Amino acid sequence: MSTSQALNQLRHQQAQQTAPVLATDLTSEFTETQVFNTSAGDIPVYSRWPHFHAATGMVINLHGNGFIYPHTDRDALFCKQLCLAANVAVFDVDYPLAPEHPFPIPLMAAFETVQKIQDRYREQLGWPTLIGHSTGGNLAVGTQLLALRQGKPLAQQVILDCPLLDLDADPLTKRLPHTACSSASLGAVQATVDYYRPQGETDNVLISPSKATTADLTNFPETFLLTADQDPLLTEGEAFGQQLIAAGSKVTVRRYANSHHGFTVAGTGNSALALHDIAALLD
Repeated sequence: MSTSQALNQLRHQQAQQTAPVLATDLTSEFTETQVFNTSAGDIPVYSRWPHFHAATGMVINLHGNGFIYPHTDRDALFCKQLCLAANVAVFDVDYPLAPEHPFPIPLMAAFETVQKIQDRYREQLGWPTLIGHSTGGNLAVGTQLLALRQGKPLAQQVILDCPLLDLDADPLTKRLPHTACSSASLGAVQATVDYYRPQGETDNVLISPSKATTADLTNFPETFLLTADQDPLLTEGEAFGQQLIAAGSKVTVRRYANSHHGFTVAGTGNSALALHDIAALLD
């Protein structure tokens, strides 16, 4: 099977597993698609604004889906729910996908787009909260590491939702004793890593933020880190929280029971509680 055929098969399987979302679920008072020009090309951003009241802040959302899977209706529904629950404008960044666009292209696209959104809306909405889900959490951390290196503005706070932060480790070593995660699904994680990092580069903190030093993380924004007790990425997520604390950042880590990887966007497990907690943080 060719690389292209394998990729199409993975994307088809992901689409088949995605729960349907009704068009009425996505209805909002005001939505628009903006395009931001970056060194990686034109990046679509789907913005959502709350009903009836002026937005009191902004969130920049980086979806998950393993670096290789497209933005979905579930991502859009999460952004709509967050927009209305917290009365904030949500800017949902549709960054380019691997393997057509391997590292560092998605990261640079996300970084430049975040900077442009901040520049355009900060006077109206204040400094943003940046939220990243799974691989989007990886990119969210990377955008802030780049901002620290370049002396660029940081997000007000960062929310990491079941983030994938260690691409150097063999995914098969991440299985937790009490989870039902199969070797096949963990093998699929390795496939997405290989697509994103085709040269196999290791020890790069912009690929694996878990490799960051205290110096790398000094002055990192306040962070809220969500983990799930049935997620193989639980350990690396919570360990990264400890790294941030050691670097002097204010960090809240909350583990959600009876929940699997991606539960917040999938609407499973304790997703309602997680959404409530995120909205309360933005209040």
